[in-house]
Amino acid sequence: MKKALLLVTTGLALVLAGCSNSSSSSKSSDNSNTYNTEMTKGNDAVNDKNYSKAADHFESAINAKKTNKATAYEKQATNLVKAKKLMNQRQFATAKKTLTSVKNQDNGNKKMTNRAETLLKQVKKIQLNRNNFKMDIKNAKTLIKSGTNDQARSLLEQVTKFKGIKGKYYSDLYTQANTLLDSLPETSSNTTTDTNTDTNNSSNTSTDTNNSNNSSDDQSNNPAAKGDFDIEKKEVGGKEITDQDIANARQQLTDQGVKTVGAWSDNDIIRAIKNAHADGRTTIKPSDAKVRN
Repeated sequence: MKKALLLVTTGLALVLAGCSNSSSSSKSSDNSNTYNTEMTKGNDAVNDKNYSKAADHFESAINAKKTNKATAYEKQATNLVKAKKLMNQRQFATAKKTLTSVKNQDNGNKKMTNRAETLLKQVKKIQLNRNNFKMDIKNAKTLIKSGTNDQARSLLEQVTKFKGIKGKYYSDLYTQANTLLDSLPETSSNTTTDTNTDTNNSSNTSTDTNNSNNSSDDQSNNPAAKGDFDIEKKEVGGKEITDQDIANARQQLTDQGVKTVGAWSDNDIIRAIKNAHADGRTTIKPSDAKVRN
């Protein structure tokens, strides 16, 4: 009797063990299927550049079966979403760090890595443009204080007419430049000579004075031309940049039809000379004054 009972008990144990192994195997198979399905959906979302949706699918894949690949993909997708939000908030320095982490992610998705590299280039370009716009606005404010409104207007119009200036990455600078433009008085015609037709000497004196004050090359009332901003080292290619070099560069701009040479500070000219030299040129162009990385 005892022997029969032992046999029954042993048999029951084997049956239960078999059921347990079968259940475990079935669950493992289900997890693998879920993992593969979610990874596929995540990659499809990456192809559509819908990184928020991709992150959700990769997270589901991790819940089904945690792997280094799924974990890396989820981090990349999440950080791409974060970086885009930072860019929209104009937090470009933090956005660059986040994109760099996507780019350098171990076991990462190649398409997300490439996307991060593209956005890093975009951020770099945006930051460069913003620095140039800020410089134009700063110089314009100084010119306005000195009464050189026409030159200030030209600088501000360079900002407000830039393609995309009203977009989310630059709209704050557009508002600043446009507000300054609106504060400038309308350009007035020279009526001094007509008003004083009865006094020839007075008319001639007024005309000469106005012509002198309106000359775009007159630097006497232009603080921007005195190097009052970030100091550029007066040296290029191991040689000193002389005052004559600066004067020659100003003449080059004038010969090219630049009407706002008077608004260029010596620092702007020195920077232009250096940038032209870096490009292998001895003649500067208007774009050479822009800050380069």
